[in-house]
Amino acid sequence: MSYLRGLNRVVANLNYAIKEIEGRSLKGLLLAVAHVRKEMDNVIPMIPVDTGDLRASWFAIPVNLPAGPAVICGFSANYAVFVHEMIGAAFQRPGAGPKFFQSALRRNQDKILQIIWENAKVAR
Repeated sequence: MSYLRGLNRVVANLNYAIKEIEGRSLKGLLLAVAHVRKEMDNVIPMIPVDTGDLRASWFAIPVNLPAGPAVICGFSANYAVFVHEMIGAAFQRPGAGPKFFQSALRRNQDKILQIIWENAKVAR
């Protein structure tokens, strides 16, 4: 999906930085994901809400990979990508806007890495 290039780049950069955190823990990853989810509901651009289905479709799945723990997160609503990319749309919810997920990840990159680092299982 070429129209997700911006989001894909943000996620790739974030994943690269996260992989460099020695001893990262599932707890730290889940806390970071929870922070991003909260930000998407409280900081502009927020998640658009019509019926609430998109907002309710948020998921976070912990996985254990050979390289260490990871969390897959996003929105499962079949129209989530479409809404995310609706630049110029007039959303019902005040403060809602396109690129809400991408913006939250980019805006919080340092905070995400800090949360993961603070919860890493490495002696400091």
